[in-house]
Amino acid sequence: DAPKNLPGKVRMTFKTNISSGNDVLFVENLSKEYPTKKLFNNISFKLRKDEKVFLLGPNGCGKSTLIKIVAGKLDPTSGSVEFGHKVAVGYYDQEQSDLDESNTVFDEVFNGNEKLGQTHIRNTLASFLFTGEDVFKQISVLSGGEKSRVALVKLMLSESNFMLLDEPTNHLDINSREILEDALQNYQGTILAVSHDRYFINKLATRILEMDQDSFIDMEGNYTYFQEHKANVKGSDSMAAQLDNNVSEAKQDYL
Repeated sequence: DAPKNLPGKVRMTFKTNISSGNDVLFVENLSKEYPTKKLFNNISFKLRKDEKVFLLGPNGCGKSTLIKIVAGKLDPTSGSVEFGHKVAVGYYDQEQSDLDESNTVFDEVFNGNEKLGQTHIRNTLASFLFTGEDVFKQISVLSGGEKSRVALVKLMLSESNFMLLDEPTNHLDINSREILEDALQNYQGTILAVSHDRYFINKLATRILEMDQDSFIDMEGNYTYFQEHKANVKGSDSMAAQLDNNVSEAKQDYL
């Protein structure tokens, strides 16, 4: 039997207050290391308006750290980050460190958005399933999914034209993930995101950046195209290695 009380559906739309220039972000020779570990070295790339770029790489390579550096939350060891003309940045942190645990849900969203008025804030929170007394819950008692929804409310109300997203689908239920995907597809702005959700990446990405300690790949296209390219390159490398091995064996036989 179908459950009697199905969870409600979130409603979200990401709008931009102003349009940015064509050049959105310039990252030049960015490096980050700690006394016991080097994360990445000399990473450079540029983002242009309306691109939806996903940053991939193995766990621990520094993807979230790079996003935090771009967001101004961390300082790089070396290199620079510059924004283009009229770029307004919105940041979604997977750790929800920007949420004040002592605030209520309402106060957390209302602070900084007072001009919108209490009714507007209450209606927006209701569209993210915070209704009635839910808006007076403290952030500290919320579940991971509820905290994610509060962070998304704040991001939506910021009306930024450049969004930095660190694992935005974590803690969200399937319905909310799909609604977030649709909202980001219709977003008239630029995105730089970290995600492990392959379906989410494939649906949104117009460009892939893959970082590792010893390499950095920058490629246009979605996740499927990126994987096919890597498989082709790996196959070509394997074939080249086999040819080199055959040549070496032929030389050895001749000698």
